[in-house]
Amino acid sequence: MSNTANNVENTKTQTFFNGYFTQPIQISETIYQQVYNFFLAKMKDASAAGSLTQAVLTLTYNNNLNPLDVIADFGKAADSSDLKQLLIAFFNATKGSTSKLGYQVNQNTSAFAKRNIVA
Repeated sequence: MSNTANNVENTKTQTFFNGYFTQPIQISETIYQQVYNFFLAKMKDASAAGSLTQAVLTLTYNNNLNPLDVIADFGKAADSSDLKQLLIAFFNATKGSTSKLGYQVNQNTSAFAKRNIVA
């Protein structure tokens, strides 16, 4: 086996596992501060604000969304309960097809299995 074949295999492996390991995300300091300050004002807790900021910025980066637009939508929440519902909807809508939250892809049941299910 030559070095070229080895390099091609390493590239394929790295590409496959990119979703499983931390990849650096480049976000400007001003955008980070705007998102962080929004959550800090809503949550009153620096740790919670930091965690939510990181999660929102990661998901907006991975889904090619503008984080300031997402925060503007979150700002329309009437109260903290509405904000929580918006955050849950955002996290569920932007997760990968498989994640710790479950599967996003619809599971199709075969016709053979369906006929054995008694309603």
